[in-house]
Amino acid sequence: MYPVKTVQQTALAKKLGGVPVFHDGILKKIVIDEEAAILHIKILVDNNPRLKQNTVVQLKLNDVKAFDFKSETIDGGLFVIHDLDIRKEHEHLHLRMESIDGTVNFVQFTSIELTG
Repeated sequence: MYPVKTVQQTALAKKLGGVPVFHDGILKKIVIDEEAAILHIKILVDNNPRLKQNTVVQLKLNDVKAFDFKSETIDGGLFVIHDLDIRKEHEHLHLRMESIDGTVNFVQFTSIELTG
């Protein structure tokens, strides 16, 4: 797992008063270029009572080494996130994101920024 202490120090976590919950959020958009992948995720207020409204956050995954994404057909996004997990394996970080239909997507990268 990615260290919670690191996530707690992000601007978004400070704004929310704690680590955001991504369970059952919506992946709205992905932008990938030669430097990073930016995932726009809508955190739903139903699953994160610290929010006053649904909130779009950005996960910026720097120095992407590999990725694999498949989308579903949903209104207003690419897919509904059932589970999002970030782990450190050897010298890289691995983001694993599972949709509600069981599709698993991943990104391998070196560092992360979380903003809202």
